[in-house]
Amino acid sequence: MATIILKLVGQMKQDYIIKSSTFDFKVDDLKRCLAIKNIYEEDFNKIKFISNGTSLNSYEENITNQDKPEITIYMFVTDKELLDRIIFNMYNNDAQSDDNIKIIDTNIKTLELLKDPNFLILLRICINQPEYFNKVANFITNGNISYKINMITPEQFTYYRELEELKIILFNINTSKDELLLMSILQHFEGNINMSIRYIISN
Repeated sequence: MATIILKLVGQMKQDYIIKSSTFDFKVDDLKRCLAIKNIYEEDFNKIKFISNGTSLNSYEENITNQDKPEITIYMFVTDKELLDRIIFNMYNNDAQSDDNIKIIDTNIKTLELLKDPNFLILLRICINQPEYFNKVANFITNGNISYKINMITPEQFTYYRELEELKIILFNINTSKDELLLMSILQHFEGNINMSIRYIISN
């Protein structure tokens, strides 16, 4: 777990503590945490973040890691209105309760998850075509699927057209199987593509 200690320069205020479950805490993560406290994108031009005598500028730069899980960052704020807002939102009224720390950590994890293109595809389907989830679940789980497939020889195989169609389906879902195994599965299910693909997915 990483610990980030924010010190507001020139103010006699208790340190603001951010705790994160990830060791690789970036400046961009700090930006997201402060956004929860109503510190916005345009405000960052009026704040200078200094750590170990160095200005933190790059949002992609790690400010903590496993070797350095705790860091102190000094915040220099010259704009009076912004300074008052920071004090009110971050340093007053138990702003660092356990619930707030959990929210910050949850937001970081959520934003990381939303960078995954596969998760975004599922999310789009969930929003636009939610009925597909039930269809996929039923497709995989319904019906009796035998789990004992006897391997055959190429000479015993008779479903060549179905084999080509099955290969295209597997290619489209980024799955591949040995051709003789596909032949054996199709032969077992007498050319039934529905049962064959469900067997492959469930195994």
